[in-house]
Amino acid sequence: MHRAILATLVLALTAVAPAATPLAGTFSMQGGTRLTDGHLVSTPLTKDGLRQHLDLWMTQPNSTQAIRNYTVEMTKKLHVVLVKSDFSVFLHIHPTLGATGHFTIDQQFPSPGLYYVYADGLPNDMDHQVFRFNLAISSSQLLTPQVAPTGREVNVGPYTVDLSQVRLSAGGMDMIDVRILKGDKPATDLHPYLGAGAHAVFLNARDLTYVHVHPMLMDQPMPAMSGSGPMRMGPELPENATLTGSMMLHISVHEPGTYKMWFQFRGGNQLYVAPFVLTAQ
Repeated sequence: MHRAILATLVLALTAVAPAATPLAGTFSMQGGTRLTDGHLVSTPLTKDGLRQHLDLWMTQPNSTQAIRNYTVEMTKKLHVVLVKSDFSVFLHIHPTLGATGHFTIDQQFPSPGLYYVYADGLPNDMDHQVFRFNLAISSSQLLTPQVAPTGREVNVGPYTVDLSQVRLSAGGMDMIDVRILKGDKPATDLHPYLGAGAHAVFLNARDLTYVHVHPMLMDQPMPAMSGSGPMRMGPELPENATLTGSMMLHISVHEPGTYKMWFQFRGGNQLYVAPFVLTAQ
């Protein structure tokens, strides 16, 4: 009898519990063309709301059917970047694609606040599709982005990352030399991350548009553009390769403004992120 009553209560609660409303993504690929729609459902897994189950998918416009085919790009079918609204937190994660076309992951957020969730993928052999979702994690407080000038050098862990310039030409192509030093000498313990020498994500502080590029190693040939997406670096680098600390970023931004750039690289067995602020004129 008690079990029957409990089962009835569970069914009743399930029936009245509202389904989570998906967030609609804002197309945010700078210079790109929107060919799909993006969707996100986030479900709290802990009382404090800091651990969330993220469910992301893309559809054709005006369709409810999730796209199931994605091209592998830099070893993953979807790159997801989480940035707190004040730009103080940067996380680069990779949900798992299920048979239904939904990418899912259980993610721990470091602190409450409003986060920008960027989903970056290549569905159905199209050009890159990037959507931004504004996700409140236990707080919807919108904070002012931290974009104070960083200069050309940033120290992170035992490394110093040096850029040849922090000025960009909006509408043009900039080539930025990148040197990674360790103890005032070129680092000799660097390894590829997700098939590339490093990853660089740029956000325009004004409209939050997104650019994601990969530097080439100095002994690599000139990269080629692929549609409006990141530059293709040729064959992906094996994770156990040892790299020099000399790279070059080929970066093209379409809009003037202030950009936060997170330069992500692997030194030894650890992943590092060097944050920079650049200005495009």
